[in-house]
Amino acid sequence: MIPGIGPPGATALLSSEPMAEQSSPLAWADVAALLRRRHLRLTPQRRAVVGALAEFEGHVTAAQLVERCLEKDPGFVPSTVYRTLDVLEGLGLITHIHDAEGREQYQPAAEAPHAHLICRECGATWEIGSDELGDFLPLLHRRHGFDVDLSHLAIFGRCEDCSRP
Repeated sequence: MIPGIGPPGATALLSSEPMAEQSSPLAWADVAALLRRRHLRLTPQRRAVVGALAEFEGHVTAAQLVERCLEKDPGFVPSTVYRTLDVLEGLGLITHIHDAEGREQYQPAAEAPHAHLICRECGATWEIGSDELGDFLPLLHRRHGFDVDLSHLAIFGRCEDCSRP
């Protein structure tokens, strides 16, 4: 995390930095149990994808996961990453957003709902809490009966640094 960069109150994300010694929300036992409840197995290939996900902090692309899995096992089949990401998202363990270039970026499902601010110029991404959206979410509900899914809400624009002349 980079404090002091980005909109006030937002948390900057590093999408490709390996995690320092931290516990991952994608614990092996939890993933295995959730898969079993859906009559699925934690195969060695799925275990490799979950392990690769646990090595990243913030957002990660499928291409980054494929690269990491291939580094560890040159015989790894890349399509396994995409299938496993679909399964993990279906289980509610991960979510995805689309970055400034339209690529899907995945992250462990957040405990607290949040949206993303994405700079179209530099590609920087920040998380913002639902409290920062003020009256916007209740207004959408009142006027349209629409409940926003914050796990997929991305607001595109230009960050403070890119807005300077």
